[in-house]
Amino acid sequence: MDGMSPAGESAPGDLSVELVHRIQGGDSTAFEDLYRRYHDPLLFAIRARLGTHLRTALESEDVLQSVFKDALSDIQRFEARGGDSLAHWLHVCVLNKIRAKAEFHGAAKRSGAEPLTATVADGLAAPSLEPQYFDAERWGSLEPALARLADDAREVVILRSVEGLSNEDAARALGRTPAATSKLYTRALARLGVLLAAQKGSA
Repeated sequence: MDGMSPAGESAPGDLSVELVHRIQGGDSTAFEDLYRRYHDPLLFAIRARLGTHLRTALESEDVLQSVFKDALSDIQRFEARGGDSLAHWLHVCVLNKIRAKAEFHGAAKRSGAEPLTATVADGLAAPSLEPQYFDAERWGSLEPALARLADDAREVVILRSVEGLSNEDAARALGRTPAATSKLYTRALARLGVLLAAQKGSA
């Protein structure tokens, strides 16, 4: 949605652009606002993408802190283009970080090196904030249902429903046409609804 919301508040894309401009302008509180705004959905997206194997070697919260540390270093070069451009950029940062950690962990395992430490972000210059830890009550039922989706279905749900990307940005991230992405998303939501209902019925 562009412009103003019905309640007269700025649309999410407007708020994201405003945050970027504040950070680039030297506002010392703006990055903390960005952190709080994106912490929970990005943390959930990391957990969903790591899977059980990588989560034995990597702490999701530490991966996220490392993503935010990189974002803080790189955001002066980021060009805010409105809409979901910030969410899309953070999505790419998350994917690059997970890919790098997965490759490092795979190489370490092959070479017989010691496993990754529990805190991969030790010593990094992370923002000084009260942590907003993963909300198990909010996301707990969604995570196992997502894990049962096909890879492309899970990814489109994360992109659209968790990270808040538009259909067009999600299509670019997936390498699909917007029409194909929209169809995939609709089918993924339908399948997810069935899985969630089954989980609730078996509880």
